[in-house]
Amino acid sequence: MKALATALLVLVTACGQGHLILNVDVLSFFSSSDSTKSYNVPGGIPPVDSTIAGRVILPPGLGKSSVDSVTATGAAVIQNATGSGNVTFSVFFAKTQGALFTGTPYLTAASGPISGAQTVQLLPPTTVSLADTVFNTDSLWVGIRARISTNVGPNMTGQLRITTLGLRIVVQDKVF
Repeated sequence: MKALATALLVLVTACGQGHLILNVDVLSFFSSSDSTKSYNVPGGIPPVDSTIAGRVILPPGLGKSSVDSVTATGAAVIQNATGSGNVTFSVFFAKTQGALFTGTPYLTAASGPISGAQTVQLLPPTTVSLADTVFNTDSLWVGIRARISTNVGPNMTGQLRITTLGLRIVVQDKVF
């Protein structure tokens, strides 16, 4: 038994630095009604925000490890029916619900001008954050905001549908 324990210790020591990689489908933590939002915004008024927030539970003990990098990816589709304007899709992460929507979003994509019946893909660039302590937790808050800016004229109506939202978290594992 002592020989087995010594061999295991040598094996663990020889492994070097260990990294744990978590691929999180953040969208799966939201209901289907949260991932599709209808909008009906009067033309010519200041921008209107539509937001949703949710909590993502990560593996216990993640707060004891240090985050090497986080890669965030997302995509949405705007299906505009009437009116014209712009839609900006943003994604925020925070350790507490109160801290959501206060800083710079991790992902942002703008539609550009939309007019009438039109479908527009929103594909924010993939972001990579290094050593971000917001992800050193076993409970993470996610906030999604659609900011709708309308032009003068008829109401801007339609739907925003989030199609992808994921995280790839690489942590320096601190098992011992």
